[in-house]
Amino acid sequence: MSVPVPLQGPDLLHDAHRVAAARRLLVEVPGPAAFDRLSGLAARLLGAGHAKVTIFTDQDTVVGGHGLPPGVVGGPALLTGQLSARVVRDGRVLVVPDGRCDERVADLPAVTSGAVVAYLGAPLVSASGRVVGALAVYDTTPRAWHDDDAALLEHLAASVVAELELSAARSAIGASLARLDVALEASSVGIWEHDPRTGVVSWDERCAAVHGLEGAQEFTDVDRMLAERIHPDDHAAVRAAMAEAFAGTGEYVVECRALHADGGTRWTVSRGRVVRDVRGEAVRVLGTVVDVTEAREQADRRMAAVQRAAAVAQVAAELANATALSQLAEIALRGARVLGASSSALAAFDRDGTLRLHLGQRLADTVAAAAAEADVEVDLGERGVVVELDDELPTQYAAHHGERFLFADLEEAVARFPRMAEVGPALGVRAMAALPLRVEGRLLGSFVVVWDTEHAFADTDAELLDALTAQIATSVSRMRSRAERAAAEAELLAANRRLQLLAEAGQVLSGSLDITEQLDRLAGLVVPALADWCWIVVTEEQGRLQEVAWAHRDPARREDVAAYVRAMVPGMSDEHAARVVTRTGRPLVVPDLDPERIARSLPDPAARETLLRLEPRSALIVPLVARGHVIGALGTANGAERGPHTPEELETAVEVGRRAGLALQSARLYAQQRDLAEVLQHSMLTAPPRPPGCEIVVRYRPASEGAEIGGDWYDAFVEAGGHTVLAIGDVVGHDRHAAAVMGQLRGLLRGIAYAGDPSPAEALTRLDRAAVGLDLGAMATAVVARLERQPGQPALLRWSSAGHPPPVVVDPDGGVRALDPGHADLLLGVDPDRPRTDCTDVLPVGSTVLLHTDGLVERRDRDLDAGTAELVAVLRDAAGLPLEELCDRVLARLFLPDAEDDVALLAVRVR
Repeated sequence: MSVPVPLQGPDLLHDAHRVAAARRLLVEVPGPAAFDRLSGLAARLLGAGHAKVTIFTDQDTVVGGHGLPPGVVGGPALLTGQLSARVVRDGRVLVVPDGRCDERVADLPAVTSGAVVAYLGAPLVSASGRVVGALAVYDTTPRAWHDDDAALLEHLAASVVAELELSAARSAIGASLARLDVALEASSVGIWEHDPRTGVVSWDERCAAVHGLEGAQEFTDVDRMLAERIHPDDHAAVRAAMAEAFAGTGEYVVECRALHADGGTRWTVSRGRVVRDVRGEAVRVLGTVVDVTEAREQADRRMAAVQRAAAVAQVAAELANATALSQLAEIALRGARVLGASSSALAAFDRDGTLRLHLGQRLADTVAAAAAEADVEVDLGERGVVVELDDELPTQYAAHHGERFLFADLEEAVARFPRMAEVGPALGVRAMAALPLRVEGRLLGSFVVVWDTEHAFADTDAELLDALTAQIATSVSRMRSRAERAAAEAELLAANRRLQLLAEAGQVLSGSLDITEQLDRLAGLVVPALADWCWIVVTEEQGRLQEVAWAHRDPARREDVAAYVRAMVPGMSDEHAARVVTRTGRPLVVPDLDPERIARSLPDPAARETLLRLEPRSALIVPLVARGHVIGALGTANGAERGPHTPEELETAVEVGRRAGLALQSARLYAQQRDLAEVLQHSMLTAPPRPPGCEIVVRYRPASEGAEIGGDWYDAFVEAGGHTVLAIGDVVGHDRHAAAVMGQLRGLLRGIAYAGDPSPAEALTRLDRAAVGLDLGAMATAVVARLERQPGQPALLRWSSAGHPPPVVVDPDGGVRALDPGHADLLLGVDPDRPRTDCTDVLPVGSTVLLHTDGLVERRDRDLDAGTAELVAVLRDAAGLPLEELCDRVLARLFLPDAEDDVALLAVRVR
């Protein structure tokens, strides 16, 4: 990524150098498609509604965008132009979460009009280091931009600049080829092609003109072409040159006389090259021809000029199609061979500033032979050889300082660079040229040409070398832009994968309160996204570690990981990574898991054997942290093929550990609160009495959602007069306040019903008045019933309801009926002066009365009437069961595991 060049002056936006750099790129913009695509990518990745690419010359021009009004692209940025101008002036990312509150931009029209509220802009830095524009995303609502958002936008800005630079480079190449074609036309250089498989020879118009023919020509018989168009004395030379080209280096050069259409002869020089397919078979010969008749005495000089022009043309075409730096040195050598050069090399800087040297074939063979003789390994692969920027040799110096060197002999080179006395003879160098590769003032490396004989450099030689160097520099810049763009895309994809992993981890950790299930699914996400296999351990209340989850990218080896984890937890020493991480709270990276470390961590040989079967080579362990406390560890491991964990994987693993720790802590707190709630709830719901002549059974089931204490309650006791009082109720609400009110109402009702011997309706009236007088501040439903027994008579159930579901009676013959009060009394807490009524029902021996709260019969998918009907059906089927079993059957059929409300149940059977 280019670094912006600091600007000085009162108006940095109009700096002449910056404007010139922007104009160079704006002229070559091929159209908005690429920049619309990059803008759209930025908007989607950052979740913004609008994005645009703006280039600033002496005015701003939008070259692409996303979510922009029609007609904006191709013109000025209008309201948002001042925000982009600020990015260009500052030369750094502009982050505006809410422009209305940001004094830097609050007064700008784009903000005051409401068109822009949140804004994030990154500078576009050209290859020369000048800020030429801005890539920006913005919204009409506030946004909390993160550091990752800014970094992502900077990477995308680099891709925009790469697209601009690539267009400029293509234009430069096209202009060079056009100039070459004009040069060939002006110098009357003809082009010819021979296909050895078909025998066809093709001449272009200039080639045909050498023979006095008009228009392009094509010959299907080579022998006839020679007989008709080449002097008989030169046939042998032409055939020998062609044969040598096919059998030898592939280069074809011959001087011969052409038979002109007017009957005369013209001296020509032809030069060509054999083109071979992937099998090495010759598929065509490409060549040039020039008429040298008029200046035969100057043939050497003119021939050299033609050869140079043809060489530059050939090199330019091949360089344009090159795909790797390692190809450039050998391609450029084909142009330098017209000067008698024997080999070449190319030094280019990596993105990180490392200088890598790529050798031509002859130099590479020499270095390889010398290394083999010295028994030294040298890697001359695609990436080249890293060389130090020590300024002791021409190659490094030219790349580092941009100075050109032309040494006619080794003595000149040694005089300037003493180390050449050692290097030159070893490489067979007798003369050399080292030229810097430069694009827009930016040094990209150096191009080196060597001769195995002394060589005096003429002005034309320097010009040819400069032309070749310019072509190579353009190709290097193009490849670097392409590599930077590919790297940015790869980084973007990797970042997206890490974000996707974190998003999926968040979904897994929030999808259930069963932490064992959560961590097991989390382990399945971590593998293979971050590692080959992993394990998760957590601390118990006593601080001991216990295994909870594990996974392997190969499902067949999951049990191997399980065996290791089961052996690891009880057998690990204090030096084991799991203990170190849970003790220190810091992640631990082990890039090389050596046997000594394994032995210190696992003293038990059997435990070590289970680990070694998994063949780990590197490991990464991160803590599970919640609210500053370490409650476990996540360990990952890689084999030799995958290699050590990257810094990005470490960062992601730490975040996964943090989220897992919070989920684990939340689950533990939920379980603790739930247990406490149930204990408190049951402590207020006492066991029923055992009065003579009846059996009482009670049940209570808490809701599955939430850990709060509920407001459902029941009670049964024998009053002072000997009657059995039954009560059930439900305080409105489902929280601690509801539970507190429930306890108070229950206690008040006990005191009122026991001491005064009131009827159920009188008890509810007194309870309602007491609740209002004591300012309990809540409403509740309730049923109070009194079971009255007279000797020799059936039992009488006297009851009253305060807005609560009525009792249900199961008759001795199995019939089931819900008691109908005939009218509905108000629930408690509404109007304590409203009269209440008692209802009665005769209960023969064997009758069963069921009192319940509404959570038993009412749910979201079922209204109260439908639920009551289902309760009646269940009681009818279970009428003959013992009372305990009847209550259990009712709960099993009607209370669902995911119920959202508590259920209280009180059943009485008359004996």
